[in-house]
Amino acid sequence: MTSDFKDDVKEAFRLFWSARDYVLSHHPDCKEYEEDCYQVGKKRLCIGCFTAYPVALTILILWIFNLIEVTYSGGLMIGFIFGMIQLFSLTGLSDIRKVKILIKVCLGIGIGFFTIGIFSLPLLFILRLLLFLICLNIVGFFSFLRMRKIKKICNQCEHERDWENCPGFGEK
Repeated sequence: MTSDFKDDVKEAFRLFWSARDYVLSHHPDCKEYEEDCYQVGKKRLCIGCFTAYPVALTILILWIFNLIEVTYSGGLMIGFIFGMIQLFSLTGLSDIRKVKILIKVCLGIGIGFFTIGIFSLPLLFILRLLLFLICLNIVGFFSFLRMRKIKKICNQCEHERDWENCPGFGEK
């Protein structure tokens, strides 16, 4: 391994470490967002990120080590079905904490299997990667909807998205 690569990895780790509180919980430390986070000691962890991504990562690790076997069509179908459960978030059901967690578990299953399906397709790697990136952009639509909800909540606050003065985004 070249020292340039090692330096790049070290720099990426330093960057992550300096932004860790916002990576761990990108929600303001505010009563309006209490249901969006797990409280682990002094740390607040985003329910969506700390539920969906570990589930997806677990599925991918099981697949990589041949502990689960899935065809590309099976992966795409399972991934699509479980991923679409995220649509329940549009109904307001995800405002109920236990339902939100269940939806995020399903989303993680969907992400894991859909990723397996895409990367198992009999296509050139670059095409599979391009397809994966297109799917990530489609998933970004849900982030856009969530951002609209956050904007509505924050617009009702006295700080109205004044992030520099918002006590929820102050020193952690």
